[in-house]
Amino acid sequence: MYNQNIPIVFLLFILLYSNAKAQSKVYLSGKDAETAIDWDFKISEGRNSGFWTTIPVPSNWETEGFGYYLYGMDKMVGEKPSIGYYRHSFDFSKNQKKRYFIVFQGAMTDTNIKLNQNQVGFHQGGFTEFKFEITDYLKDGKNELKVKVNSSSSNESLVKAERYADFWLFSGIFRPVFIQEVPAEFIEHVAIDAQMTGDFTMDVFTNGIKNAKSVVAQIYDVDHNKVGEEFKANITDNKTTLQSSFSNIKQWSHEFPNLYTVEIKLKNKKEVLHTYKQKFGFRTFEVRDHDGFYLNNKRLLLKSANMHSFRPETGRTLSRSNMEENVRLMQDLNFNCVRPCHYPPDSYFFDLCDSLGILSLDETTGWVKPLDTKTGAQIVEEIVTRDVNHPSIILWSNGNHNAHNPELDSVFHQWDIQKRRPLKNAPKNGNIFEGYTPDWDIVNTTYYPNYETVKRALFKEDHIYLPNETLHALYDGGGAANLKTYWDLFEKSKVGGGITIWALFDEGLMRTDNGYVADNQGAKAADGIVGPHGEKDGSFYAIREIWSPISISDENIGDDFSGELNVHNKFTFTNLNQCNIEWKLINFANPDGTPNGHRTVASGKINTDIRAGEKGKLSLNLPSSFVNNDALAIQVYDTKGNLVYDKRLPISTSKRPTFRASINIPFKQSKNEPFTFQRQNTLLKFDGNSGVLLSVTDKGKPTSIRNFPFLTFEQADTSLVTYTNNSSKANATQIGGNWLIETKDSKGFDYIKWTLKTNGEILLDYAYTLDSGKYNYTGIGVEINADELLRKRWLGEGPERIWKNRKEGGSLDVYAVEKQVNIPGLVYNPPSFEGCFAPWDWAVFYLKNNLNIGFQNKTDVILGVLNPINAKDAKRAIWSYPKKEGLFFFDHISAVGSKWKPATEFGPDAQPNNIDGQIKGSVSMYINWNKTDIKAKRTDIELE
Repeated sequence: MYNQNIPIVFLLFILLYSNAKAQSKVYLSGKDAETAIDWDFKISEGRNSGFWTTIPVPSNWETEGFGYYLYGMDKMVGEKPSIGYYRHSFDFSKNQKKRYFIVFQGAMTDTNIKLNQNQVGFHQGGFTEFKFEITDYLKDGKNELKVKVNSSSSNESLVKAERYADFWLFSGIFRPVFIQEVPAEFIEHVAIDAQMTGDFTMDVFTNGIKNAKSVVAQIYDVDHNKVGEEFKANITDNKTTLQSSFSNIKQWSHEFPNLYTVEIKLKNKKEVLHTYKQKFGFRTFEVRDHDGFYLNNKRLLLKSANMHSFRPETGRTLSRSNMEENVRLMQDLNFNCVRPCHYPPDSYFFDLCDSLGILSLDETTGWVKPLDTKTGAQIVEEIVTRDVNHPSIILWSNGNHNAHNPELDSVFHQWDIQKRRPLKNAPKNGNIFEGYTPDWDIVNTTYYPNYETVKRALFKEDHIYLPNETLHALYDGGGAANLKTYWDLFEKSKVGGGITIWALFDEGLMRTDNGYVADNQGAKAADGIVGPHGEKDGSFYAIREIWSPISISDENIGDDFSGELNVHNKFTFTNLNQCNIEWKLINFANPDGTPNGHRTVASGKINTDIRAGEKGKLSLNLPSSFVNNDALAIQVYDTKGNLVYDKRLPISTSKRPTFRASINIPFKQSKNEPFTFQRQNTLLKFDGNSGVLLSVTDKGKPTSIRNFPFLTFEQADTSLVTYTNNSSKANATQIGGNWLIETKDSKGFDYIKWTLKTNGEILLDYAYTLDSGKYNYTGIGVEINADELLRKRWLGEGPERIWKNRKEGGSLDVYAVEKQVNIPGLVYNPPSFEGCFAPWDWAVFYLKNNLNIGFQNKTDVILGVLNPINAKDAKRAIWSYPKKEGLFFFDHISAVGSKWKPATEFGPDAQPNNIDGQIKGSVSMYINWNKTDIKAKRTDIELE
């Protein structure tokens, strides 16, 4: 039973401006997910239905334990769409001279509103802000608000556009609700066009005008200093246009997000009736047909991903901190743009894009079915009216692929004073040009191109090319895989517009009926560069490097270093003298000690004058002792303090120790078994014919280390035949204190050569020759039971694994990683333990029974760790990898595909490896090299 005497919920009252004639907001809900306020609630169907309880507002009722969990293409079988009933009592102090509007920033989908038993309004459309006047219904004192929200809609066009989609479906009042107080005559909203030149045009939309005569405006900078003179115009109907021009303004861009505020006063002859403030930026964005995108007269490529408003615990209801985290994540990835796809995000998200500096698209609702023109016109008006003044918004997006409605193009321009271009998006198998003849050249946004399509669009055709869904990042595929190959083409093209990766996040919903794990609906929603909670995989680090606005071409330095590094400034506006650039000399932890990471032994600043888009030299004043250090690190911070580049160059002259295997105790050959050798507690048994290490015994106990090396490869051409069962005879000879075990033409190897050194190093040199042809991977391995391996430490470019077509992004350091289950799209425990890692210098694996095995890379082999697991239904986001359990030393590795394209369609860097000739490699192994036979005797006495 609903209790009429419930305590009145505290109302958060926000005065937007200090002027008494300004508008104010009274929040009836929380301002976001973190501040949501309980309202009374009942739902008609599904979980917890049929009785009154409470629900936080804003929220999606699915994430609060109500209704049904539905993914966009799920079909309801026998169930009715859920209807939510909300009731909320609140006290209000009403000013009889004011007018009042109730504003819903988002309610999914059909929303009916009553206040004090009076019908207020009805709205259809789940993603857009709407409001109704309640002046006649609002009481001074206690009020009761009733809201009925249908998860679906009686508008068939909206159902097809919003409820049939490849994303989670949510319902309810999921964005804030507030009451807006304004004077009787007031400014409803404004639409601003502020150009890079300082030219300023503003449409002022007014309401209730009786006595007002003029509109007066004054611009202020971020420190509230006046900019230019006050300017005004006499009121004309409900829209009045003001114009002015300003000099010495600071332009807005993603690199320099300079914002201004215009204060508009509605006046009669004697007084100010209403004051309204709006932030904006002076900037000019152009779509130059057959050319590219230009911001403030500078051409730029858009570096972007698709983003839904989503969190695993709260669905589409976000906190302000969530939205800031999203922008910060994009800046960590070195994005300059984002496509909030399929529907408009919260307005606060665009506020953050304006202030922090991220370009953005803004898209109408619709995944695969278009809105009809009548409904779509309403939705477009609501989107543009809300978002028109954000300088970060550079393009409108008229629906997702087949959801495009060309009749809505003119509606965008009707409400947009800046006349920004509405894009048509096209599916991967669609023809974007067919049946569409706008007044401008079409920007080609066709999804998921392969390498040949990209080349043709960039160099054979003359339309701006912006594939708005690209390199689908399902599981561990796509994302950064072959992004470098594609991006190099875009940078060379005259019509390159940019790349939009699908997608930013895996959208796994935490379900209370499903073990409270992130449910990605299998392969449907596990599309992200990062996981549901921002977990980073290899694509994150690679994208960050590929899209960095700084590039240093040098890969290492030595004693002949001249003190200069070759740098390319890829910023659009920023001179490197505006950045904070630091150098550091670092020494890495070693495999014998317990620390990880590195130590900084010297550091300094770099000052350079290299303009945006130009190449030049970074001059470093290093101490002469730099030759004794492990690496030189260069870090670049942009004007906003973001770390945009971090490169570590190995110093080839470093002599710092790695494995301190200094105890010279020779291996001893067994008298009875000539291919069995022992050193302290370690016993090695080799095959007398093949020379393969058959087993390792530690302190008399067998270990699972065996069959080293075995040859491993996978032919891409199944017609190839390579025989690996040759037999031979091994030789064991002693030279000085070292033992040499050699064999030729055995087990597929041209030769295997072991050197058992007196310091405990076990050096393996090998060579093999495969039939000429194409191979997915080739290398050698050592069998080790996976369940015995506990953790690893390694010095190399990490922390994540690589594939042949995704080698970028690693940072040279010492990493320690526990072995944990990590299944893309299902179990998130980054960084990856299994897979391919390179380049690397040394690695230590810690096994059960206190067994330590160390390896040192003597050539350029790629380290393979156990067997990376892919999730089910990976489509084409697959790789090739050996099936045996163990460790691998690859000479060539596999590429990875993406959801919609196999790796072979991504260009030359993703093709199988062409093998022709002998392959050689070398790796050293150490077993328990730093242990002592003498142990301290434990004392069990403790003193207070």
